[in-house]
Amino acid sequence: MSKKKKKNLVIIESPAKATSLRGYLGDNYEVVASNGHVRDLPRNYLGVDEKADFKPTYTIMPEKRKIVSRLKKIAEGYTRIYLAADPDREGEAICWHLSQILERKGVVFSRLRFNAITKDTILRSLKTPSTIDMQLVDAQQARRVMDRLVGYKVSSWLQRIMGKGKSAGRVQSVALRIIQEREDAITSFLPVEYWIIDAEFIQGDTLFTASLCRIDGNASGKPGKSPSSGDEAENVIGRMSETGINWEILKVTSREKSVQPPPPFITSTLQQTASNRLSYSPSRTMSIAQQLYEGISIGSTERTGLITYMRTDSVRMSPESIKSCREYLAEKYGSDALSSKVRRYRSAKGSQDAHEAIRPVNIRLTPAKLESILTPSQLSLYRLIFRRFAATQLSDAVISNTTVTVSGAGLEFSSIGEVLLKPGFSIIDPAFIKTKNQLPVLSTGKVLLETFDKEQKFTTPPPRFSEARLVAEMKKVGIGRPSTYVSTIKTLRKREYVEKDGKVLKPTELGTTSIRILVKMFPHIFKVDFTARMEELLDSVANGTETYTGALKQLSLPLESSLQMAMKNTDSFRNELQKETGETCPQCGSPIIIRWGRYGKFKACTSFPDCRYSSPLEEDNSSEYKDRKCPECGSSMLLKTGRYGKYLSCSGNPECKHTEPVPTGVPCPEEGCNGELVEKKSRRGRLFYACNRYPECKYAVWNMPLNRTCPRCGFPHLVEKSTKKGIWCPECRKKITT
Repeated sequence: MSKKKKKNLVIIESPAKATSLRGYLGDNYEVVASNGHVRDLPRNYLGVDEKADFKPTYTIMPEKRKIVSRLKKIAEGYTRIYLAADPDREGEAICWHLSQILERKGVVFSRLRFNAITKDTILRSLKTPSTIDMQLVDAQQARRVMDRLVGYKVSSWLQRIMGKGKSAGRVQSVALRIIQEREDAITSFLPVEYWIIDAEFIQGDTLFTASLCRIDGNASGKPGKSPSSGDEAENVIGRMSETGINWEILKVTSREKSVQPPPPFITSTLQQTASNRLSYSPSRTMSIAQQLYEGISIGSTERTGLITYMRTDSVRMSPESIKSCREYLAEKYGSDALSSKVRRYRSAKGSQDAHEAIRPVNIRLTPAKLESILTPSQLSLYRLIFRRFAATQLSDAVISNTTVTVSGAGLEFSSIGEVLLKPGFSIIDPAFIKTKNQLPVLSTGKVLLETFDKEQKFTTPPPRFSEARLVAEMKKVGIGRPSTYVSTIKTLRKREYVEKDGKVLKPTELGTTSIRILVKMFPHIFKVDFTARMEELLDSVANGTETYTGALKQLSLPLESSLQMAMKNTDSFRNELQKETGETCPQCGSPIIIRWGRYGKFKACTSFPDCRYSSPLEEDNSSEYKDRKCPECGSSMLLKTGRYGKYLSCSGNPECKHTEPVPTGVPCPEEGCNGELVEKKSRRGRLFYACNRYPECKYAVWNMPLNRTCPRCGFPHLVEKSTKKGIWCPECRKKITT
């Protein structure tokens, strides 16, 4: 029997999912992967006909030409093709593009949708195939065209001002604006002084601590409330020190409160929790979640998906999953541990409800059963997802909250304690409930003042955004969607508009300059609420209440208006960014100015293009480089910034062209090597430190080396880690505490 008569063809996105499907479908199905999108708007021109209702022009992506050629060849023998990309807008668009590319007379395309990659869900979807949802396709196309119109047109204008390589993005630039506005708030923040006064009291043999909360009936101990100076604090201490004060507990108030379990994970909450609990970045979290979704080989059986689709903003749970969850929990903890009613959650306004929340596909595949199968990182993330979902059907936790109020000399102190009376859903993970200090048993009546202490405090500025916090903020204000959070942050870092300082994001000078210009000239386009409105329009296209053309018209009008104004101000903005240096060009004698270019600021001749002299901008040269001499001509070396980051250059440039990587002052630890560790950049832009005698010596480390010997093992140098905060030995891998 020939191949075309024997098998059906299924096209899915990733090779990993293709492997899982082959195990479920058997020899009657040919399963191939498209490796994501295969068509897109052209890279070298706009590709959108605005006069023809924003008609897009698509081309085969250069890196996918071989894949498309292979798919066409495979598809020749089939009259029915199943398209099984992810069940979201991007997946729907991939299926539509594939149908356009592979279309020929007599071929029928069927759409397979499944929220989890298990044998049951795959076979069930095969029994009820559907057609491509063109409303979802139009929503994806509208997003892509919106991004192209803003990115292509605004980026072109920005490059006229700041040089090639600069870019703007419909969502990317608004996310940058959020980061910059937080940075501005930190810079302009004025700390407010306040004082905390704590006291230890004793009742019988029982000692407890309380904090000052009122002075003569007025609130205290908070920013903006007294005592707000050292003198006021001393005055309170003086009153407390007076003899004969009758201190007494005025009241002991206890009340019980019920705490409900949090809803199951959506994309943003999974990223935040993984960041807080596991120190995973959003991109790492999504990468691991993708592995769990696509399928893991369990024992000798076929691969099976462990979680539902991980790009979702819905907290909906299927009735079947809730039923099986409650059955499992009743067996493990007893029926009394369950919530009295089936607990369901309501998704936030504007959420797409196409998918369920992120949950395990089989509640009986517990983390304990998968310990020997999953990698440590996979197991940690799966455990978070498993416990969060299981907790939804357990009973509320009950906490007893006790407040003790102590009074004397017109001063009032309070102490708050909590006791977990009923663990409820926290039985599955104690980290769900965090109680404050537990108070001893106390009663109204006299107490004695034992000791007291005062501490000066200052209000602190709002914190910078970590990647996970930025995702939470984007979700809160309604910009971006689960499928775009990670890519937006990656773009900001790749373009060097923001940098990571430890775990937080800071705007670079390039990012600050760019967003200030964009906000000034495109106030509507890069406004948070306008971008959120565009996201709502895309949702309306997806549900059929708005058309593709209608959504794009609502974007194009303010965009074109702002562009016209920006074009009129191009020269004035360009001149604003230029700075005089007082230097003259060594080639033609014209003045030298500082300009923005593709790789940041640089010095350039004002006679450009007749004179093309330019040089990198010198950095602040600290003493560690000031005395370093050029090995070729003996001139001093200068720290500069170029295309690939910082480097040392001979001050005799352009006569002497010698350059070298930034040294660390740490000798190479390899035996017999007389080299020095220098700063380098990987192909992906990540800093590392390697021997300057490469390729003869290939020693390298990722973290900043320190010229200190390890006190434990004697290794010649240590490293400073930003992720694990501290000094470590790269040889014995121990943290050095002294």
